[in-house]
Amino acid sequence: MMNLLDNAIKYTPNGGVVSLAVIENEDSIRIVVTDTGVGIPPEAAPKIFERFYRVGKARSRVDGGTGLGLAIAKWAAEAHNGTINCTSRPDEGSTFTVDLPRR
Repeated sequence: MMNLLDNAIKYTPNGGVVSLAVIENEDSIRIVVTDTGVGIPPEAAPKIFERFYRVGKARSRVDGGTGLGLAIAKWAAEAHNGTINCTSRPDEGSTFTVDLPRR
């Protein structure tokens, strides 16, 4: 969750909104991180969970990104038998949804 929140804050300009929601169901827990930041271009969306992939290579170097944060988030979700997904629009923001089964 820290990687998702860190990215949301890092890529949302001043005055933007970052939100976190936790939704409990009988069989699962859904965690949703939404921002009104820069968004992700459609051509980059299929690659964002790959190790070392960075959407904006120059921007990421300035911010200290290595391209591992979302790969780690995906690994953590899957290690708990869950999933992680993203919907995004450039210049409008992104929503990351993590679904985890309850025991």
